[in-house]
Amino acid sequence: MHTAIQLTRDLVQIPSVNPYGNEKECADYILKWLEGIEGISVKVQSVEEHRNNIIIKYPCEHSSLPPLVIISHMDTVPAEGEWSVGPYSGEIIDGKLYGRGSCDMKSGLASTLVALKELAESKTEVKRDIYVIASVDEEGPYMKGAVALIEDGIVPEDAHFLATEPTSLTLSKVHKGTIWYKITVIGKSSHCGNAKLGIDAAHAAAECITDLKRNVSKLEYNHEIFGEPTLSVGTIHGGEKTNMVSGSVQFEIDFRLVPPMTQEEAEKIVEQSLKQGCARVTGSNFKIEQFGFARIPLESDENSNLLARIEHAYEASFQTDIGHSGFPAYTDVAMIGLKTGNKNIAVFGPGNLEQAHMIDEYVEVQQIIDCVTVLKKLMES
Repeated sequence: MHTAIQLTRDLVQIPSVNPYGNEKECADYILKWLEGIEGISVKVQSVEEHRNNIIIKYPCEHSSLPPLVIISHMDTVPAEGEWSVGPYSGEIIDGKLYGRGSCDMKSGLASTLVALKELAESKTEVKRDIYVIASVDEEGPYMKGAVALIEDGIVPEDAHFLATEPTSLTLSKVHKGTIWYKITVIGKSSHCGNAKLGIDAAHAAAECITDLKRNVSKLEYNHEIFGEPTLSVGTIHGGEKTNMVSGSVQFEIDFRLVPPMTQEEAEKIVEQSLKQGCARVTGSNFKIEQFGFARIPLESDENSNLLARIEHAYEASFQTDIGHSGFPAYTDVAMIGLKTGNKNIAVFGPGNLEQAHMIDEYVEVQQIIDCVTVLKKLMES
C-alpha cells in the first residue's frame, strides 16, 4: 500500500472532531510519524489547551524567494447519521477510502506529509523554504489555528500559501464568501385567547425570512464559477408554549457571497429585509448579531507565481493541463489572505468536495497518490 494511503487510513482512524477540540491525539500521531526524518525542523504552536498547530520546515540554504507554506487541517466535522461503513474505519472498497475526514481533509494532509518526507529523505535541494503545517480549528467559526499562525508570526506574511483541501486535483483560485448572522425577532407574548394583546414574533420572523430569501434572489450577481449568492436558515428557535403568542424567535443565517460582493452590501440587505418583514407585524422589532469572522469573497492574484508553479507541476506530472475550479467555502489560506491581504493563495488537493461533511464520506485512493506526485514537483519549484 502506498505510504500516503496508509497514512490517510491511520489519520482517519483517529477521531478529531470539531467543536470538541480534540485534535491532540491526531497531532501526537503526526509528531511521532515525523520522528527520524532528517533535514526538517518541527515546532509545536499552542493555540488552546490540547490544541496545537504543527509546523514543519524544510529549509533552503540560500534563497530570497518567498517560502511555500502548505496547510492542512486535522479537525473534522462530527460523523452523524447512519453510515454503511464505520466512520472511523478507513475501509477501502473499490478504490475508495471511506471515513470521516477522508476527503476533508486527512488525505490532503497525508499527501503533503508524505511528499515532504520523500523530498527530505532524498535530500533534494529546494529553491525556497518549505513549510508544511497541520492546523487546528479550521472547521470552527474563528479558524483559530490559521489566525494564530499569523498573529504569532510563525510564517512570513509574504509567503505563498496552499491549502490541500478537496478540489479533485483541480486548481481553485477563488473562495466564496461566508457571513453568519444571528437574528432575534422580538414580539410580545400573551394568552392565545387574547391574541390581539400580543405581538406574534413567529409571524414576524416568517415574514423576515421570506423577505431575506426574496431580496437575495433579486441580486444581479452570477459568478462564472459560483453562480448566484445564496442565503440559508441554519437554525430557528422560538416561543414558549402552544397556547402562548410567541414573544421572541431566534434564527441563524448563512449568507454565501460571490465576487465582487462586499460585507457592507450583505449587511444592508439583511437589515433592509428585516425592516420589511417586521413592518408587516405591527410592534415587532429585531436585533442583528454577526458572529464568527466575516469572510468576504477572495480571489487569488492571477499573476501569482504560485498558480503558475502549480499548473506546471501538474502538467509535468500527467502531460495534461490542470482543471480549474472555485472553492465554495473558506480555507485556512483564505483566512490568512483575509487577515494579511496576501493574494498568493490557492487550493489544490485530493477528494471531491461534494463528499465533504457527508455520510459515507470517501476519497479515491488514486487521487492521493497523484497528489503526492504533484506536491513533490511543486515543492521543488
